[in-house]
Amino acid sequence: MIIHKKETITSFQLFFYMVIAQLNMGIFIIPMILYKYGKHDGWISILVSCFFSICLVILYSFIHKRFPNLTIYEICKLFFGKWIGGLLIISYILYFIYISFLINQFYLSSFSKWVFPNTPYWGILLLLLVIGVYLGKESLRTMTRLFQLTFWAIFIIFLFSLDAYQSIDWKYLLPIGQVNSLDILNGSYHTIFLSAGFECLLVVYPFVKDHHRKTIKSTVFSVLFVTIIYLFIVILCIGFFSPKEMKLIPEPTIYLFKTLTFFQELERLDLLFLSIWFVVIASSYVVYLFLASVGISNLLNLHKNQSLPIFTICLIIFLGGNFLPVSRDFMQKLLTIFSFASVCFLIVIPLLILCISLLFKIKSKEVKVI
Repeated sequence: MIIHKKETITSFQLFFYMVIAQLNMGIFIIPMILYKYGKHDGWISILVSCFFSICLVILYSFIHKRFPNLTIYEICKLFFGKWIGGLLIISYILYFIYISFLINQFYLSSFSKWVFPNTPYWGILLLLLVIGVYLGKESLRTMTRLFQLTFWAIFIIFLFSLDAYQSIDWKYLLPIGQVNSLDILNGSYHTIFLSAGFECLLVVYPFVKDHHRKTIKSTVFSVLFVTIIYLFIVILCIGFFSPKEMKLIPEPTIYLFKTLTFFQELERLDLLFLSIWFVVIASSYVVYLFLASVGISNLLNLHKNQSLPIFTICLIIFLGGNFLPVSRDFMQKLLTIFSFASVCFLIVIPLLILCISLLFKIKSKEVKVI
């Protein structure tokens, strides 16, 4: 594959791209999910999931070291032929579209409940549609420059939490290590996929112009950074709310900020937080739109026109968001489907590709940048 120089990014820019991909709506529901499985030891599940996430990044690094000029779409076609490979390409495209749809639905659910209770669904979804079409058609380099600015919005979590840490009851986190190990692993299983985003490496790796080692190091650092964010917010929620409250609150992070004030000057930090966090959500949404559009362009040979695939995907998600329910039970079903699909696309297929390439000693040439 030939990459144009204006489409490439550095490993430093890749870090921001990966962080934005991993941070979206998970920040709202991960504390509740981890407490459901791991109780007061739920934060340990984040450390375990970090270990497995880094293992997956290393798996991807072995693949891309052998195929530095190929995205996962081209690798599937190379290994499995025109028909089976084509089906896998379509499957990956649908998987990335599905993640975009999940972000879309969680955004709709949270913002319609907390910020815009009287606004019709189509009006809320129109915001993501416009942003997706406008930014999704741009090059990877242009997106990443925006994500470098978006990155700083993440620190709003630490800024707004200054008052909360003074009210934490550390007894809620004790005793450490008494929860069943299987429950900890179960929580880690859900955390890995809810905080996933490192799978972007399967598509964007050929666009990174730096050395292989720098590229993988940036990805690992992004996983570690996101782990710190989730660890911070989960410990904060578990220590702030009582065990009875944690069992009942569906979105602990938002409820937390609702109860806080900022230096006794600002109230209802939840509204301010959601408004600022929308920038991160929209950016993460665009990340997966881009990944899906690369697959569509590869499948239909539309490399010179990204606008049509992006517009089509955004329109489908917009229509689906308007007609499908946003109830808690329906969202839980979507997450269950997502977790099963993630096992296949994040672990099984890449592992199968690596095993076949090692067994038959298959490699490709270096990427050519013009």
